[in-house]
Amino acid sequence: MKVFSIVVIFGVMVSFSAQASLWKCDESFWKEAPQLEDGIFSATIQTDCRVEAKRKDGIAWLYQKLQKEYQKKEKYEIHQGPIPLRKGNLEGLKYDLTDKLNEEDSDLAIRQNVELFTDLVSELFYHTQSTDIQASGTAAYLKEVFFGTEVRALPDAYEVRLQNQVRIERPWFALGFLF
Repeated sequence: MKVFSIVVIFGVMVSFSAQASLWKCDESFWKEAPQLEDGIFSATIQTDCRVEAKRKDGIAWLYQKLQKEYQKKEKYEIHQGPIPLRKGNLEGLKYDLTDKLNEEDSDLAIRQNVELFTDLVSELFYHTQSTDIQASGTAAYLKEVFFGTEVRALPDAYEVRLQNQVRIERPWFALGFLF
């Protein structure tokens, strides 16, 4: 799930930093310990990274790039948005959209609220929260997903925090000790 969730932001950030080798990430860790309750597995994983690159207009560029990403009609269906929002000293946009993914054995459509906030200079926040998931195959067990990215500009680099929270229904075929 972590790989699935960071595809958009990682792709944008790699083009932002020009080379994936500029990324240095700490070991991922469980921000909230995995738990199984009433047949639903839930967990939150997080990693902190440093991107050894600096662009003068980096945060503003990233904000614009993420906005353009949602205009890809073959991948996203926008139900509402962009809606201008303000959070403290940050300005942003909110979208209600469906992200369509086709994997090897599964089709997945995640309707989600997406929020992008930034001051265009030093920080950017990108959060998605699923509101409805339609899926087939093994993806049908996914019940909820949250993805958050926080980017902060440093004098010579960027700090990036990636967080992914999932809720997955226990498959009928999963043995108790495995799930």
